[in-house]
Amino acid sequence: MTTLELISNQQRLNMIRDYTEDNYEEQLEEVLSNILLNGSEPLKLMLNFFSLIDTPKSKLSQSQPSYSIGDRKISIIKTSKELEGAMKRINPIPFIGFDSEQRPTFKKGERSHGISLIQLANETDCYLIHTKLIKDIHPLKLLLEDESIVKIGTGLRGDKQELYNQFNIKLKSTIDLEEMLKKLSSKDGIGAKRAASIFLNQNLQKSKRISRSNWETKELSDSQIKYATEDATIVYDVMNQILREYPFVISTLPSFFNAKVYKPYLSSLDILP
Repeated sequence: MTTLELISNQQRLNMIRDYTEDNYEEQLEEVLSNILLNGSEPLKLMLNFFSLIDTPKSKLSQSQPSYSIGDRKISIIKTSKELEGAMKRINPIPFIGFDSEQRPTFKKGERSHGISLIQLANETDCYLIHTKLIKDIHPLKLLLEDESIVKIGTGLRGDKQELYNQFNIKLKSTIDLEEMLKKLSSKDGIGAKRAASIFLNQNLQKSKRISRSNWETKELSDSQIKYATEDATIVYDVMNQILREYPFVISTLPSFFNAKVYKPYLSSLDILP
């Protein structure tokens, strides 16, 4: 058994704390510092990644610039014709950022109002799709069920259930960013806001007032549009940044993402691990 294996268990670390000298943490820090100093570049890169995702919330900078969707074009889709055109135009390579919004419930036991807005984003565009205004959402169904198109999101379990219940859509080929980082981190879960701070060095503004606004309105406010677009673009930008800076993370993702979708893309960029 290696030294790292010996000290990687939290219960063992607690025992070390209780039964050895007070400076045990300094000794461990010295061991790990030697690894960072003398280890290979891939090992240093991995340890840097783990250090980032284990950073406590309290140590994240409060002075980071606000997150922005950049120069992306925002398209608000309200008709079947607009949806058909959007689904033909959208570039799904290497993946698409996905999110959804629904009118909130305020009373205990109140039935869900269902999804009223679906957001899709790539590098250049963000589409806000008013699902309750569109008579024929078949083009959207085809995209969401296409196994060759990867959708990146957070907390996707609820979205999947609601899409199936409401539209009989089976959301396929998905990567849940929050779940992916949770498996790799030894700390608390990492949502979109914290991920933006860690990997993009930007502050994602999340307004509870806007999140609980009426998403069934035919005319979204500027604040709603900003909130909805950022929900879809942030997961795209974070995942893109992670895989560009830390390509070894690809090995932790499902095979459909690794072999069929992202390896050819990374190969074209010449940044395969």
